[in-house]
Amino acid sequence: MSFLLNKRALLTGLIAASTVAQAQPEEGFTVAPSIGYYNMDNNRGVDNTEAASLGLGYQFGNPWAVELVYLKADSEASSNGSDVDVDQFRLDTLYHLAEQGKLVPYLAAGVGTTDFSPGANNTLVNAGGGLKYALNDIVDLRADFRLVNDIEDHELDNITTLGLHFVFGNKSKANSEPMIAVEEPVKVVFIDTDKDGIEDSKDQCLNTPAGVSVDMNGCALDGDKDGVADHKDQCLTTPAGVSVDMKGCALDDDKDGIANHVDACPASEMGAKVDETGCYVALEAAKTVYLDVQFASNSVAIAQEYYPNIQEVAQFLKEYPEATAVIEGHTDDTGSAAYNQALSQKRAQAVADTLTKELGVEAKRVTAIGYGEEKPIFANDTASNREQNRRVVAVISSK
Repeated sequence: MSFLLNKRALLTGLIAASTVAQAQPEEGFTVAPSIGYYNMDNNRGVDNTEAASLGLGYQFGNPWAVELVYLKADSEASSNGSDVDVDQFRLDTLYHLAEQGKLVPYLAAGVGTTDFSPGANNTLVNAGGGLKYALNDIVDLRADFRLVNDIEDHELDNITTLGLHFVFGNKSKANSEPMIAVEEPVKVVFIDTDKDGIEDSKDQCLNTPAGVSVDMNGCALDGDKDGVADHKDQCLTTPAGVSVDMKGCALDDDKDGIANHVDACPASEMGAKVDETGCYVALEAAKTVYLDVQFASNSVAIAQEYYPNIQEVAQFLKEYPEATAVIEGHTDDTGSAAYNQALSQKRAQAVADTLTKELGVEAKRVTAIGYGEEKPIFANDTASNREQNRRVVAVISSK
């Protein structure tokens, strides 16, 4: 009986509402949160309870709108008081009836499902209507009443809610002032000299190269804010506040491969080996270099052909600025020991002078010692052995 009465009431409302002029609501997306009361059919065995819902939809530029609604109405079983979780999903269509004033009535109908847990998940149809009261251009106060027919269990519930209705979209200009007729259409000329998409009147960088990404001011993007535009920046992730060169890379004044802002030893010598902090790498073990330098008899002059071997020692000392070198001169046992010692000292000094005076090694880092015939590496019993004993050796070690 209650089902028939509710259907008659709804039908009467639909007939009465159809005589009202059609509305032209604002077009846009809608959000409708609300709270209310869920009145269960007496035969369902579930207590009436409070409800909360959220609707998301779209209002067309005509009386029609669509809305997807989720409703939550947890209750209890009438027989034993056990919990019943009610989750309802509906897809509704709304039809607005009035076009004047702040009050806008509407009709609504839709389909969906109601999940009674524990229990069944039943298909539903609903019909009803409501009333919107405009609080401003975006927000309405909304009252809504629905009859919900459970198709599978043939039970009729009703839901009454009150909430807000938000519309986000283009505003109608139906109530704006009449347009003033003009004799000729106004021609708007968009001038963009550098073709970057920013009109010249707003472009602060009028000569941006073609194809370069720009900001809203028409200037080339500079992602790491280092003052070098991204299309010229070879180091796009320079930390904030770090000084950079014209390529957008952090400055490295001593050219050791470690940027100034992380260099713990910012005055490293050019060509020196450094660690990740920019400081010199220490020489772990002494290095002995046999110099292939041949001297004429009783001469200390170094021929140009022997320079490459000495240059290797100079390069090694540049790589390890904290290392020192001892240039040792040795002879065979031909002649007096005193003469051989003096000769070996002069030859060692000749190599040391080449390193310091011609190849740029600091004099304080190089020492010359003549050992004469004191340290032969072979017995002086053959011409070949004596030749091997006449040698110059560079011993490089840490300070």
